[in-house]
Amino acid sequence: MNIQIPFREPALKRRDVVTCVAPLFGNEQWQQALFAAHVYRKFGSHMHLYVRSMVSPVFELMKVYEREGYLTLQPWLRLTLLTIPESEFNPNVNVEFRSQAAAQTDCLLQYKESASYIAFMDLDDVLIPRLAGTYLDEFTHLFHSMPNVAFLHYSKENTRLKAARTGGRFSMRGMLSTIQFEQHSETGKMVADPRYVNSTWIHYPIEAAEGMERYNVPNHVNAITHLKHMRVMDEEIQSGPLTAYKPQTYEQVSDQPLLSSSDIDDIQLDFERMAAKAEVASILPRLPTSFPYLKAIAKCFEDTYYKFHYSGRTGEITCPGPDRCLFPRGIPCYNSVANFQATTNGTKLNLHYAMDASFMEESGCKP
Repeated sequence: MNIQIPFREPALKRRDVVTCVAPLFGNEQWQQALFAAHVYRKFGSHMHLYVRSMVSPVFELMKVYEREGYLTLQPWLRLTLLTIPESEFNPNVNVEFRSQAAAQTDCLLQYKESASYIAFMDLDDVLIPRLAGTYLDEFTHLFHSMPNVAFLHYSKENTRLKAARTGGRFSMRGMLSTIQFEQHSETGKMVADPRYVNSTWIHYPIEAAEGMERYNVPNHVNAITHLKHMRVMDEEIQSGPLTAYKPQTYEQVSDQPLLSSSDIDDIQLDFERMAAKAEVASILPRLPTSFPYLKAIAKCFEDTYYKFHYSGRTGEITCPGPDRCLFPRGIPCYNSVANFQATTNGTKLNLHYAMDASFMEESGCKP
């Protein structure tokens, strides 16, 4: 039996830093997406977004940002088997967290030979460099000072912040100036030197090249700014004093703010430049002002995973993922789609694969 497998070519364009964002589904959080896109652009990282599903105006906005070179959108497909109906067997309920580890390994392998460093984050996790003016300089400083390190592990520091509910009142300056650290840390994410890492898990690789190791960046040195508690406001958010960097060990931190006033000004001006484009100006008024998918997913993950995880009842956890959630219907949404293929030659081994992955607008986001 001869089968032509459609392998993808790796990314060839040289980049200093790439940030791989875990797969998004039912995504509505345009404020977080804009925050990440502009901060990453400011400090020198290309953002690679994996998307299972995203509400239409947010997807259309991200497509403009993709054309402007801020990011790459990649369809992240659900498993579809042509040999058995999904009503009889749905393989996706047995895939941990929408196959996040596979997406991150896919991103690592795509950029392994073209990026100097690769970071792995969620959309609401944004690392802001503190040791230097760019990601490249901060990572280079840390890796070169410890030549046996394969990857850096930054902890996550939870924050609360405010953002405008509507696109017409949105301000990056206002959002950035309301960040407040809650002095609570969570399991973090990693930045890899891709020469020494060939695969990864959700938070860090299970193994690295022989003789290489992990370095845990102390959170008083730097940590991921986790946009944990974002409050959307009807009024325009006014800028205030510079946000102090106060992680859980903030007594060891210098007086340097999270972002300088000139950095905030640069980020705000970059957003204003994009907002002035006709395509973006036509999308901003259509961005969602309520978030039914966010509420449904948060409740589902709490009921199926987090309440067991945080209470130590891990034996009661079923394989966590969006296919165990009920998604609202009737909301215009772009879903990842593809031309699925399967071998059906009568043997007990079937090979399933997808071709021509893309996005299609449909009624309702799929998990």
